[in-house]
Formats: sequence, C-alpha cells, structure tokens
Amino acid sequence: MREVFNNLSLKLKVTFFTLGLFLFSIGVITYQFTGHLRQYLEVSLFNQQFAEVSFVAESIDSAVKLRIDSLSMIANSITPKMMANRTLLSDFLAERKAIYKLCTLGVIVIGTDGQGIADFPEVEGRGNASFTQTDFYRQVMTTAQPAIARPSVGRFVKEPRLVIAVPIFGKDKQIAGVFAGVISMNNDSLLSDFNISVHPNTSGYLVVSPRDKLFVAATDKSRILEALPVPGIDKMHDRYMSGFEGSGIALNSFGEEELSSAKQIPSAGWFVVGVMPTAKAFQRISHIRNEAIQVAGLVSLLVTALLWLFLRHELSPLQRSAKRIRELDGNKTLVTIPLEGSAEIRQIQASFNQLQTHIAHDAALLRENEALYHAMFENNTAVKWLVDPASGVIVDANLAAASFYGWPIEQLRKMNITDINTLPADQIRAEMARAESEERKFFRFKHRLASGETRDVEVHSAQVNFRGNALLYSIITDVTERESVLRRETLRSEVLESLAHGETISDILNRIVHLVESEQSDAVCAIMQVDKEGKRLFICAAPSLPSAYQAVLDGMDISSEIGSCGIAAASGERTFLDDIQAHPFPPEFRSLALRNNMAACWSEPLRSSDGKLLGIFSIYRQEIGKPSAGQIKLIEQMSKLAGITLERKLDEESLRMSAAVFQTSSEAIVIADEKNRIVAVNPAFTQITQYLPEEVIGHDPKLLSSGSQRVEFYKEMWLSINVTGKWCGEILNRRKNGETYSEWLNISTLYDEKNQVQQRIAIFSDITEKKRTEAIIWEQANYDTLTGLPNRRLFHDRLEQELKKAERENTPLALMFIDLDHFKEVNDTLGHEVGDLLLQDAARRVAKCAREADTLARLGGDEFTVILPGLTDTERLESIAGNIIRTLATPFQIAASTVYVSASIGITIFPSDAKNLGTLLKNADQAMYVAKSKGRNQFSYFTTSMQEAANMRLQLSNDLRGALDAGQLEVYYQPIVELATGHVSKAEALIRWHHPTLGMVSPAIFIPLAEDIGLINAIGDWVFQQAALQALSWNLNKAPHLHSVQISVNKSPRQFIAGNVNLDVVEWMRKLALPPSCIVMEITEGLLMDDRVEVKDTLLAYRDAGIQVSLDDFGTGYSAMSYLQRFDIDYIKIDQSFVRNMVNSSGDQAIVEAIVVMAHKLGMKVVAEGVETEQQRSTLAATGCDYGQGYLFARPMPAAQFDEFLAKAIAAD
Repeated sequence: MREVFNNLSLKLKVTFFTLGLFLFSIGVITYQFTGHLRQYLEVSLFNQQFAEVSFVAESIDSAVKLRIDSLSMIANSITPKMMANRTLLSDFLAERKAIYKLCTLGVIVIGTDGQGIADFPEVEGRGNASFTQTDFYRQVMTTAQPAIARPSVGRFVKEPRLVIAVPIFGKDKQIAGVFAGVISMNNDSLLSDFNISVHPNTSGYLVVSPRDKLFVAATDKSRILEALPVPGIDKMHDRYMSGFEGSGIALNSFGEEELSSAKQIPSAGWFVVGVMPTAKAFQRISHIRNEAIQVAGLVSLLVTALLWLFLRHELSPLQRSAKRIRELDGNKTLVTIPLEGSAEIRQIQASFNQLQTHIAHDAALLRENEALYHAMFENNTAVKWLVDPASGVIVDANLAAASFYGWPIEQLRKMNITDINTLPADQIRAEMARAESEERKFFRFKHRLASGETRDVEVHSAQVNFRGNALLYSIITDVTERESVLRRETLRSEVLESLAHGETISDILNRIVHLVESEQSDAVCAIMQVDKEGKRLFICAAPSLPSAYQAVLDGMDISSEIGSCGIAAASGERTFLDDIQAHPFPPEFRSLALRNNMAACWSEPLRSSDGKLLGIFSIYRQEIGKPSAGQIKLIEQMSKLAGITLERKLDEESLRMSAAVFQTSSEAIVIADEKNRIVAVNPAFTQITQYLPEEVIGHDPKLLSSGSQRVEFYKEMWLSINVTGKWCGEILNRRKNGETYSEWLNISTLYDEKNQVQQRIAIFSDITEKKRTEAIIWEQANYDTLTGLPNRRLFHDRLEQELKKAERENTPLALMFIDLDHFKEVNDTLGHEVGDLLLQDAARRVAKCAREADTLARLGGDEFTVILPGLTDTERLESIAGNIIRTLATPFQIAASTVYVSASIGITIFPSDAKNLGTLLKNADQAMYVAKSKGRNQFSYFTTSMQEAANMRLQLSNDLRGALDAGQLEVYYQPIVELATGHVSKAEALIRWHHPTLGMVSPAIFIPLAEDIGLINAIGDWVFQQAALQALSWNLNKAPHLHSVQISVNKSPRQFIAGNVNLDVVEWMRKLALPPSCIVMEITEGLLMDDRVEVKDTLLAYRDAGIQVSLDDFGTGYSAMSYLQRFDIDYIKIDQSFVRNMVNSSGDQAIVEAIVVMAHKLGMKVVAEGVETEQQRSTLAATGCDYGQGYLFARPMPAAQFDEFLAKAIAAD
C-alpha cells in the first residue's frame, strides 16, 4: 500500500490528502458549531425570556401597588362618623367609582369586631357577614399593614377571586376597621395580561404564591388555584420557591425538559414563571446539523475536481523553469529566467537570477560608503579632523573645526598639529604614538585658536584606514566652561570648609578675588561690606585695586553718584556700567577712574539668606564693554559665595551677642541635647528654680516637674514638639525648695543637616504673681461682686459658646430673662442694703432651681438670666420656670423685715425663635415685658406677635420723635364734676397724638414709649405749657363757667429726676402771671416713696408756690399713707379699677369708702376716676366722694369743645 502511494504523482497525493482533511474539518466544525450555537441560543433565550417575565412581574407588581394605594387613600377618608352610620358609609362607597375598575367584585368595610359594615356593589349576605376567620382580616388587625388574601373561590361570588385589604385608622392612629377590595381572577386587569398571545420565547406563564403553595394565575386557565408540585420533582421550581430570580433548564413535574425563567413580585410576595419546552426551543439546531452534512458531501466532490485542475495549473511553471535551466547547462552567458508561478517557484527562479547581480551590487555599495563618510565627517557640527601620526599634518578637517579654531578650512588642512597644541613637539609625538597604538583614546590638551586665545579641550582619537593610509580620527570637545565651573566649585568647597574651620574672613574673600582675576586677566575685583547702619561701604578684599581708588571707596557714603558700587548699594539692584566716562559722575571720580585705567565697572549686591543687603561685589575692567553671559554667570556665582562668607561673619558677631544675652537675660534659658539631657543653663534659671548649673547639667528637665499635671498633658506637649519642633504654653513646675510655681514655657528645636534633632532650647519665665493678678482682674471683670454670679460680659461669652455648641450638635437651647417685680419699691422703702441682701438671697434661690449644666447670671439691677442648653422637654423647661416663680414668691426674711417680691420671666428658644445672640436677647426681653404686662408673677414665651409689637414700637418711637415739631400732639380736657352739685369745676389735661397714618394713638401706648426713649421731659413740659396757657385764657375770661376752672396736669416720675424741672414749672407760671390755684399737679403714688432729694425738693417747691398736688391712681401701688401728710397732698384720685367694680363688689366699695373717710380726716378732697354709670355716681355721692370724672359726664375733648360743653352745661342748669 505504501509503495502504491509513493508511486502516485504529487498532484494525486495532494488531492487525496486535501480531500480527507477537508471532510474531517467539515465534521469537526459542524459539531462545534451546533454545540456553540446551542449554548448561544440558550443564553439568548434565557435573557429574552427573563426580560419578558420581568416585564410581566413589574406589571403585576405595579397593579397590586396601585390597588393597595387606592384602597389606602379611600380608607384614610373614612371617618368614625361613617363607620357608625351604614347609610352614610354606603353613600360614600358608591361615590368612589374609580375603585371598581380596579376591584371588579367590589369593596367591603369591616369593623374591628370582624363584622361587615357595608359593601359596594352590594352582594347578598356579604355586607354584614363575619370575616373574623379570614386570613386578610387577621393579618391587617395584627400588623396594621395592607394584606393580600389567599386566592380562592369566593364565599359570596362563586368564582376565583383575590382580596386586598388595608387598615382604617381612627383619629388616635389606632385601627378602626378594615377596608377590603375583591378582585376577579378571571377577567380583572390585574391578571388579564395572560390572555395576550404568548411570545415566541415563552410557551406560557405561571403566577405562583409560595406562601399559599398554589398557582394564582396561568396562561392555561385550568391551572388557576392548582396546588404546586411536591418539592424534589422540578429542581428549577424548587429554586424559584427559595427566592431565586433567573433562568434554567430542568425536567418539570410532567417529566418534560423545559427552559424557564422566574421574577419576584415584591408587593404580593408572588413570583412569575415563564416556561418553554427545550424540544421547541432547540429544534432548529437539529435541522441545521442535517443540512450541514448534506452540503459537506456535495462540496467535497466539487473541491476534489477543482483541486485537481488547480494543481495542474500551479505546477506547470516549475516544469517550464526546470526545462530552461537544463537548456542553460554549459552556457557562460547569464540569462534571466522569467518569474512565474507560485511564490515558492518564483523564489527558486529569483535565487538563480541573484547570481547575476551580486557583482554590480557590491560595487554600488562601495560607492555609497564613500558618500556616507563625507556626509558624516564634513556636515557634522562636532569638531573633527584626520591627522597623519607620522608627520603630525592635518590631512582633513571639517567646517566645524575651521569655525572653532578660526582658520580657513583650506589653511587648516595644511597645518601641523604642533601649530595648535600648546605642548612641546616631543610630547605631542609621544601622545600621538599612544593614540596610534591605541594605548589611550582620550586626551586633555590646551589648544590655541587663531585669535591667540587658548581653550581647554578633550580629544577622543582612534586609528582608521582612509584610502589605504593609517590615520588618527579625532573628535575635539571644548571643555573650557566646564573646567571653569569645576574650579569655581572647588573654590566653593574650600570656602565652606574654611568657614567651618574658622579661617579668617579676609583670607577667604581674597581667595575669591584671586580666582576671579585669574579667569579675567584684564579685570580687577573688589568686595565691599555695608556697615550696620546701611549708610557706608568698607573694602573687605581688593588686593589688586589701586591704592588711590581704595582711598576713595573705603568708608564712602552710599550714593548713586559714585561708581557702579554706589549705585548698586543705593538701589539694591545689579548695576553694569559699560563706560564709566559716559556716565554723569562727578568730574573728580571720572578723572580718578581714567588715571587708574578703569573703563568699565560691573557691580552685584551681596545679600544674606533672608534677603538683607550685606555688601557689593565689583569687577573693574580696562576696556569698555558689557559682560558676556559667561561673565555674568561668574559674577553671580562669586557674589553668592562672597555673600555666604559675609553672612558667616555677621553670624559670628551675632553669636557673640547671643552669648551675652544668654548670660544677662531675665528669662531662664535651658539647652538640652538630642537625648533631652541638659547641657547648659543661664543665671536666670538658677534664680527662678534655685538649682545650680552643676545640679541639673546631664539630667532630664523633668526633674522640675511638679507632678500636678496629667500624663496626657505631657503626651500632647511632646507630640507637638516631635511633630512641629516647638511648643508654647503654661506649665506648673517645682522649685528646689519644693514650692510650685507657674511658668510660661517656649520650646524650640534645632536640627542638623540630616533633619535630626540636634538641640532643644527652652525659655521660660515665672508668671505666678502675674497669674494671681490676672485671676483677680478676670474675676472682677466677669463676675458680679454682689451675688458672685457671672456678669453681663461672661454671660454673653457663655451664651455665644452655648449657641455654637447647640448649632454644632443640632440641639435646642432656652434662654430666660428674670425680672424681680416690686424690687424698686423694696429698695426705695427699706434701703439699698436690704435690696442687696434680697438680690443675694434671690440669686441663691434661683440657682437651686437650675440644673448643673445651666448658667445663671445677673445682668444688673434686679435682672437675672438663665441659659438652659440641650433642654428638649418643654415640660421640664416650664417646670424650672414655675419653680423659680414659686421660690421667689416665697417671703424673704431680711434682718427684721419680711419682704415680698415676685418674678416675671421671659423665655425664648433657639433655633425656633432666633439663630443669633442679639435676637435671642431681644426676644427674651420682650417676652419678659409681656409677662409683666399680664400681671407679673408668671412666665411668657416669645412669640412672633411680640416681634411685630417690637417693630411697631420702634416705628412709633421714630415717629414720636418728630410728632411734637410736626404739630401732631394736642391737649384734650376731660371735665371733673362736683358730685354734690353736678357743676364742672375742674378738668384734667390729657395729651392726644394724631398720627398721620395710624390715626389716634392711645396715650397708654406712647406715654410709656416716651419715658423709655427720653422724650417724656420735652412732651411733659409742652403739655404743661399748653395747659398753663389754656388755664390763663380761662382765668382771664369773664364768663363765670370758665373763670374758675382748675386744670390738673400729670407729671411723670421721670420728670422729677431729670434736672431742675420744678423751677421751670414755677417760673413759667410766674411769667404768665397765672394764679397757682389754676393748676393742680398730678403725681403717682410711688413717687411719694422716692427718697431722692430732687423729688422731695420739687414737691416742697410746689407747696411753697401754692400749687396744689393730686395723688393719682391711689391704692394700686405700695401704700404711701405715711407720706401723705409730709407733702401736703390736696387731692386723692381713686383708681378706676375700684370704681368699676364697687357696685358689684362689696370689697371694692369698702375700699372706696375707706379712702374717702381717710382723705377727709386728713383734710384732702377725693376724685373718683372712671365713672361711667349713674349707679356708680350715686354710690360715690352717697359715700361722700367730692368729685367724679368719667364717660358718664363727658369724654376728653379739645379746648374749644370744652368751652362749648361748659356753656351748654350752665345753660341746662
């Protein structure tokens, strides 16, 4: 068999082999393809089916949620009244038409006892049936959450149905019943989507309730409410029951392999399953495999035929080429064989043809190498040449070499190396011999240029064969600048080392000058230093500078008129003068420069590391010109080095000064090494601590520790020192004798060049006495000396801190303003000493009511404040306020007196009332005044209306200031009637304010306002002047009804303490020649008890002038009976509060009668205010009251109307 195969032609071998390989490949590909296709199709079907199932699940989930939300919305609208009235509830349900599109079998309202109350549409027996045994009723009543019942055939509607129930809540948020919607499972939209035609990727859907273990819905309607298969039969179904969401393939309960996907329905606790038999899913793959086998057979026959023809065609060029090669045998003439056929055949043909082109190719390559050499040598920017080592002649050089050396290229190619190299000829020959033998390839020489300048160069040489000659190929590099830099760096290292070893500054500076002058042969260098005052220059190093020049420059004043050094020192800027003679210097300086052959001068300021001007570095040249870039670099480098040197000189001087400071400082100084061992202390240390240097050196500074501070304090201190290198603060230490003292300590650290600790320096002073003094001052500045409580300053600080904390922690804060009611009366009657004791006792009582976290402060007078942080319980806050009110209302036993006061408290809350300190203070103050206005002895919260009232008060205050000048104020007069005769004998002057926008403003509003803003004096004086003028007018009138009218004028207590106002009243009446009997001054009861001299003098002045005095609002304040006779009071006015209630109150009537009797016994007349009824008038007349005033007789009126009123009254008589 093998022999037969070997005898076959190449065409047949290739054909049979290719056919077998093709058939095998087709089989493998078909198998792999169908396998991969099944995998791909399986994944694709999984994704598509899961997406479809997810859509169905989301639709059902949304439908369930819609019904729950709709039922909950209706349930929230069912009131207890409806629950109690079946008819009302039925009507309500009938109106909810939209719900019946969602709940197709109607709704049911069930009471808490499980009995139906109402249903709609009404189904026989359902409306009042018992639902206590239903799962949805029990679940709602237990959880107070919506519930979905087990799907089943209805009790009243005999078809599959689903019940969704939600709780009905009462006003107390307790369950008041259950509201249930009944949904048909046959045609309701919740599950009706299963009637839609099944998608190609899914044969059917199942909605499964794991809880109820049955099918809720299915594409196959017969499976609705069917029980689920037993676990273990369908593996994918078991996974879905455990909560798995996804796809898979398994045998179903009927033994069929099917592809399925499942998705959860969260709102109902169900899941949807889509199923499809795998036989249906993958039937197309079987068809594809059969078709592939049939096609492979047909293609194999076709391929065999085509392959035979193809091989015959492809191998024919090889046969023709072989024939031609055989024909060329013995022929010396080379003939090119045509290239034809496949790539392999053409390669054989081309290899033969290459033999004919080798010689021509090699010749061309040699020509190209020659051209490349010229390009690399002549067109290169590097300096190159070829030298004959035997003669030293330069055989060839490039243009870069001609440019560098300065000779023409033709001349350079004829020169000898000895014309350029500065070495002797024999040394040059020796060096070339080393290069020729390749003993060395790198050399350093000095080469001479055409200009005569010598340059430092590095030469790299190698032997080459050029046109049959052995030559040296050299590349020359100019290293002059590099050598210069090296010399400068060497000098820099030497300078720094010399500074470290303490070499004299002048020697170091002279070394710098010498280097500059060695590099600049025609230059003279000088270094000058600025004096401490910065006004003069002194030469530090200038060995080559002419003596005449030194005599002028050394110690010269810094000025822009003398040389570039003077300009640079004056301006602090670099100054390059290319021509000294061209600059407008003084003639003598230019002459000096000319005589010493100084043509140009370049100066650079020398600065310290912190930028301070130290001196000037200058170079003087004999030729006019500006510095080159290299010379500028030289100036910069040497200037920096000279600056370092001068700064070191200053540092040495500073060090000597520091040593003196160390010894003479009044502060203690301690120096410790890197291991924190003391290495040095100054005398002040011994003076403060009492330790001698030899007792502490070598020890740790902690030997001074008093042991009074926490370990954490030292940990934090050392953390700061180790991290930042410094620490500053107060510390408590102990002297040698055991006495502790406070010190202010400042620690700093010195580091070495490796950033390692080198030394630590501690400087401290004894601040014990200072702290004692500061503590006393602080105590006096922040605490009330009387009560020991925080004062206004400390209160503001603590409130600000508590506000920041409350804002940071998002917690509330309460602020109380406490004002002692009637404290002024106690102070006035019993004296300031008793008042002080009262305040101290009150402070102790309030402190007991506050918590430990609260801050109690006294703002001044009888005002206290309490800051209550973190108080979230309103009841607790009110409890504290109530305790304060009760404890302050308890009588105070002070010395031999029993004192009664109460408290008015204003409360404001952060952040609900205000978010800043100023507004909180204002709110608490307003709330406190509201508590006072409501009758005192109570607390009041701040409200928005208070703020509005405060704003209105501010607006009224502003308007009131201009009301007097604007003529908005007017004096009204109210008649005072003699009760026995009914005649009008007196009138009270009452002020009225006609506001341009608010109309008539009550005096009860603007009079207290005027007192608060300081206008009461001006307004009171104006009212008195108007009343006095009116009294004069009536007195001069001959009409008997006006001639004898007496006017009462109210006088505010504040007018009695504002200056010499009593003299103004008396003097004004004298100027008018007004009889004193025409005016009565009305004062308050509390004024009589004011023991100030000015009050007493004013009342006595009225008595001496014959002006009568009336005591207003008698009986409403502290008893002033003991003062009545002292000041000769003429009238007592009974407050209208007694008059108003006397008819119905026997107590008030008794008080009125007692006042009348007492007044008459003391020789005083009585005026009753607020008489509004005839019964009040007759009762007052019966008690013997002299006068009456009130709306019964007349309201207050302008003067002109008062005239008319009197005229009519007399006419009526």
